[in-house]
Amino acid sequence: MQLSQLNLLIDSGIPIVCVATPAGDRITILTWIYKEFAVGRNLPIYLWNSGWECFKQVKCEFKNKINFYSIKDSGFTGYYVDVFEAFDCLLNYEGDAIFVLENLPSLLDSTSEYFGNFSNKMISQLINIYYELENNGKLKYLILLTTDDAELPQSLNSLIPTLWTSLPSTEEVTDLITNYLHKFRSEVSAAIDILSLVNAASGLTIEEIRLGLAIAVRSCLELNTNTIAENLLVYKVNRFRSFNLNLLPKPSLLDFGGLDLLKKYIENAKQDFLPSARAANIPLPKGCLLVGPPGTGKTLAAHVSAKILGFPLVSIDTTVLAGAGGTYFKRLLERVEACAPVVLYFDEFDKLFAASGESGEDISSRQILGTLLTWLQDKKSAVFVVATLNRLDVLPLELTRVGRFDEIFYVGFPQAIERKAILIMHLRRFDERYYSSDILTSKEWRIILNKTINCTGAELARIVEKAARALFYQGRQMKIGLVELLEQREIMIPLYVRDTDRILAIENRAKYISQPASSPDKSEFAPTITSYWGN
Repeated sequence: MQLSQLNLLIDSGIPIVCVATPAGDRITILTWIYKEFAVGRNLPIYLWNSGWECFKQVKCEFKNKINFYSIKDSGFTGYYVDVFEAFDCLLNYEGDAIFVLENLPSLLDSTSEYFGNFSNKMISQLINIYYELENNGKLKYLILLTTDDAELPQSLNSLIPTLWTSLPSTEEVTDLITNYLHKFRSEVSAAIDILSLVNAASGLTIEEIRLGLAIAVRSCLELNTNTIAENLLVYKVNRFRSFNLNLLPKPSLLDFGGLDLLKKYIENAKQDFLPSARAANIPLPKGCLLVGPPGTGKTLAAHVSAKILGFPLVSIDTTVLAGAGGTYFKRLLERVEACAPVVLYFDEFDKLFAASGESGEDISSRQILGTLLTWLQDKKSAVFVVATLNRLDVLPLELTRVGRFDEIFYVGFPQAIERKAILIMHLRRFDERYYSSDILTSKEWRIILNKTINCTGAELARIVEKAARALFYQGRQMKIGLVELLEQREIMIPLYVRDTDRILAIENRAKYISQPASSPDKSEFAPTITSYWGN
């Protein structure tokens, strides 16, 4: 529910409401509560947090800025060393007021034995306060303000509604940028393209946009659209990184070897994002799963997919997400959707759903799964999801059923013609001769391609890199031929050899319930099909 519904909930008889907001927007939210909620009811606001260990009165006066004042009311004498004494003060206060307690959900989320008992006591106390405020006939309300993405426990969630602060709309961002830059109108060297600045600011909160604009303007040697947008985008990239979101505004990878069926799918998906597709009632594509052994090019394929679509790429750190829970994930998805059109990339997607704990399940994983399923089902934004993983059988069945992802591709070991393309792509980095023509003969290509069967794309890249290093260390001319490639191949032990059983298990569990990312190899380098009767 949105923060704008606070008055509706209170008027409906709900005495306690939880408000979740980013820490940077804390003052903005307190200002909103003061102006939109407290002033109309002519009620004072008293704020408590564990940093102050006491209540302070909140007022918005000079230049509409929030200030905090010590309280001289006899009902607030002394300092409250813990939250339970703050609860007692709230209940014993004889007047009408709005009480705001900060970051109580984080205390309720503690898991140690001591804090577990503490948490249970606090839950019981909040339930008691709820019914006390509901039935005392006074205009006394409690707002739980949380800035750390902690959720209320289920026992309180069904009783106390949680309101969220949404990111600003396009119109709000436009107004904010226009008003901010108005004071620099005499310094701007050319007409400002507001739309490009709005795109650069998408996914940020109001306070973040204000700070980002201030930094961007002060970083510019010359004020124009390009310089301001570039600096604002740099600020956004760094800001996203603090939330474990890696934003790549313009993926620069040009190509990857092979995977022609996957490329064709991405090119078709690009057509699905066109306005003509909306006119034809073609639904927006959801995305795809890429499953296969490590090093086969799944991550590279995700980056090139963003390049083909012409979208920015946002990747989520699944390791951090696995321990953060559903509320944190909702926040990230809101920021990602605000950046649409965009590619959302989950690397090692299976790590989100690995079982843990005595029950074999993980509470955080269940929260993330529920959030992800709902979002994928209801998604109306131009967010294309690419998730890469090694083990398809780890994923819950709900994620692999039809309707969640559009396609599941198996990205296996590159075929002969793909291995040749991968080798040439990396050889060109060091030996320019490979740009003009094939330096190796067909016979030489067959030799190296036969020697690299079941080598991953990453291993092929390593062979070329080590061959180039060997020539460099020896002070020789950078000409990489068959001898140099074979030398490095002989001293490398591929993943397939080192862990054959697990690689085959990955292959067998996924290969026949997903479609191949590559067409069958029909080139001259393809292995000859044999049977018991020969060729």
